[in-house]
Amino acid sequence: MRIVISTQAKLMRSGKENPKNYPYWKSLVEMLKINGHDIVQVLYGVEKEIPECNQHVHYESLKVVEKLIDSCELYISVDNFLPHLAHYRKKYGIVLWGKSNPDVFGYAANINLLKDRKFLRNHQFETWEAEEYDPNVFVEPQIVVEAVKKFEV
Repeated sequence: MRIVISTQAKLMRSGKENPKNYPYWKSLVEMLKINGHDIVQVLYGVEKEIPECNQHVHYESLKVVEKLIDSCELYISVDNFLPHLAHYRKKYGIVLWGKSNPDVFGYAANINLLKDRKFLRNHQFETWEAEEYDPNVFVEPQIVVEAVKKFEV
């Protein structure tokens, strides 16, 4: 299965790691490749490449991302623009949540993976600049791999 991944949320003005960024991409991609999946990472600007991916697509135009979304069987993304664009294109996938509330910012048609509601931040609409990065708020890669199986035909 061809899986498009979007690994990062908007860069922080402070230079700190965005609290929405999933910390286990390397392990997740390795596990997905062992299961025979083709992983395409979509990147904008100075986002970090996950070397284990089969392909990296740097884009300037959303048209490029739309074509990727239309051509894949599944996408996996953090809480960023991709789930919104994919929803608009009627494509559903897996979204990795940490401190953002998927009931507020997500779509029920996706598989929304949230480790525990206790990690949700109190003020969901506040700026992310004041929020600290905590890798412990995210689900383990094996949980994502299990969710991918629901899309396999």
